[in-house]
Amino acid sequence: MIGKGGRWLVFLYVAFLTVLFLMCSTDLIIREPERKIHQIAVIIEDARSDNYSNFRKGMDQAAKEFNVDVHFITLYDKSDAGQQMELMDREQQDGADALIVVPVDEERVMGKAMAVPVIYLQPKIMEKPGAGTIVIDYEQMGKQLANEMRKDIPSDCPVWMLTDPDGQSGMDRLFLKGADAVFSEEGRTIFVTAWDAEAVFRTAMGALDGNQKVVLLAENPEILTEVSGLLADNPDAEQHVCGIYGRGNTVPILNDLDSGRISGVCVTDDFSIGYLSVRAAVQVLERADSIPVTADIYYIEKENLREPDYEKLLFPIE
Repeated sequence: MIGKGGRWLVFLYVAFLTVLFLMCSTDLIIREPERKIHQIAVIIEDARSDNYSNFRKGMDQAAKEFNVDVHFITLYDKSDAGQQMELMDREQQDGADALIVVPVDEERVMGKAMAVPVIYLQPKIMEKPGAGTIVIDYEQMGKQLANEMRKDIPSDCPVWMLTDPDGQSGMDRLFLKGADAVFSEEGRTIFVTAWDAEAVFRTAMGALDGNQKVVLLAENPEILTEVSGLLADNPDAEQHVCGIYGRGNTVPILNDLDSGRISGVCVTDDFSIGYLSVRAAVQVLERADSIPVTADIYYIEKENLREPDYEKLLFPIE
C-alpha cells in the first residue's frame, strides 16, 4: 500500500508530466526567434561557371552553416564591366541582402556606390576596399609560377605568353605582369602571342626551325585547356614545346596535368575562398567585423598532384 505521502508524490509526478506534455505540444515553450535567411547574390566576372566549381562548393557549405540562400550569376559577355554593374543594381533591387562580386574592372566596379554590403574577390589590395575583401594576388601568382618554370626549362628556351586581347580580364593582365617581371629580370626572351587556336599552330609553330623549342604560358584556364587539347592533336607542333604552364583547376586541366601534357599550374584553394566570402558577407550583415583575407597560392605538377593535401584542395568533399 502507498502511504498518503507517496500518493502525493505520484500525483505531483503525473501533474508534472501532464504540464510538460502540454508545453511540448503547444506554443507555451519560449522558442528562440527564427534566424533570418539572408539572400546573397554572387556575380562572377566570367561567362562560364565551370571555372568556379570548387568555389561554388565552398559557398554551398557556408550557406548551410550560416542559413543563407546563395544564387550564382554569370555574365552574358565575359569581361563586360557595364553589364556586371547592371547586374549588381538588378540584384539589389530584387532584394539581395548582400553581394559577392568578382570584379571585371576593379576601379569601375569597386567604385560603384551600393546600398547593400558587397564582398569583393579582388586580384590585388586596393586602397578603398569594399565592405569585405578576399584578395587573390594574381600578380604574385604569375611570379610564383615563373620562378617554378625557371627550374624546369632551359635558359635558352623562349616563353610564349598566350593571350586573348579582346577578352583579357584584370586577373589575366596581373598574372602575365607577374610572370613577365620574373622572366625579364632573368633576361629570357618573351613573345606575347594573341591566342587564335589553329592559327597559332599554322603560323607561329610552323615557323620554328628544326629542333627549336618554346615554352607556352597561358593567361587563363580557357586558353590553357585549348592549347593542351590542340597539341594533343598536333604531334608535329608538340615536338617544339618544352612545357605548357598556366593557372586553373578545372577537370580537363587536372586530367592533362595528370597525363603529363600540362607541365605545371598555379591554383588557389577555391573551396575555402567560396566559404570565406559567404562567411564575410554574413559577418557584415550581422554587424560583425570582416577581416580581409589573402588567399594562399599553390604550385602543382604531376609529381605532387596525388599528394593528400593537394587532393583535398583540388577535390573537396562537401
